[in-house]
Amino acid sequence: MTSHKDGESIDQAVVGSPSGTEDTEAGASRDVHEADQSVKRGLKARHFIFMALGSSIGTGLFLAIGDALSRGGPLSVFLSYTITSMAVYATMQCLGEMGTWMPVTGAIPTYCSRFVDDALGFAVGWNVWYANSMVVCTEASAAAIVIQYWTTEVNSAVWITIVIIVAILLNIIAVSIFGEAEFIFSIVKLTTMIGLLILSLVIDLGGAPGQERLGFHYWRVPGAMNEYIGTGAAGRFAGWFATVIAAGFAFGGSEGIIAAAGEAKDPRKNIPKAIRIIFVRIVVFYVLGSLAVGLIVPYDDPRLLSGGPGAAASPWVIGIVNAGIPVLPSILNAVILISTISVANNMLFNAS
Repeated sequence: MTSHKDGESIDQAVVGSPSGTEDTEAGASRDVHEADQSVKRGLKARHFIFMALGSSIGTGLFLAIGDALSRGGPLSVFLSYTITSMAVYATMQCLGEMGTWMPVTGAIPTYCSRFVDDALGFAVGWNVWYANSMVVCTEASAAAIVIQYWTTEVNSAVWITIVIIVAILLNIIAVSIFGEAEFIFSIVKLTTMIGLLILSLVIDLGGAPGQERLGFHYWRVPGAMNEYIGTGAAGRFAGWFATVIAAGFAFGGSEGIIAAAGEAKDPRKNIPKAIRIIFVRIVVFYVLGSLAVGLIVPYDDPRLLSGGPGAAASPWVIGIVNAGIPVLPSILNAVILISTISVANNMLFNAS
């Protein structure tokens, strides 16, 4: 446990006086100094806000949710995403308080060392580095699979290499470049998700050409909960539990906004704003999104597991195809590609 005296010196070096009376503009431009290292506070308020809204939206919400739907059914998906949302929001509230008070680089391992024990900080630091580094590789591979929706003539290793190089370049030049990239990526993903939610409502209410009103039809036929592995109540519980694992993957990277706190301008103001906005992201995109896919696609649709590369297996695309709407699947595949690059970019930043 760090002594009060040491803690006070850290507070003053990082965010000004404990009373918070120091000039905000001066604090916003000051570098963060930790153990002879210095980073620039180059993330503007708009970078930080849009990172909170869209940085963690990726293949988990666009693609993996289809696998979860096939295993557990629409009610299981909705419940698991809602329950996970509550846990993530509570976690982000706690991290937001610590991040506002002590916005430093290497935030999460630093908090573990400061508030619990150095051994925990050491373990969490390596765990965070390894987990985020592996996600960079996962997303690069996912990008290659997504591109196969359009062409299979180019070796996947080429696309994987390009994605990794792009992520490295966006991270290595300046944090402001990273922030601008995430700002643009987040706008694309947020716009797409809002459009998908509106389109799902239109399809569900019978607004698509040649399709009747669906309502909660797929919750009745084939059913609200699927039996997975077992049968009866045990099978339905196993199906629900499988969707909880998928939901956890979909929310991965939410803590990245706190990892970026050490490089954010005016963190005393911007971190609380970002944490409040995370509630909007969770409710609108994750909770409503998990409800929407269960309304427009039945869990027994075989394309959820074998629809093909890229967006072909996405429940959003399957619902659009069922509604007879052309062109949109290819556009959504492009957004999924952007999402994989965005998540790889964000995870490389977190790991660093």
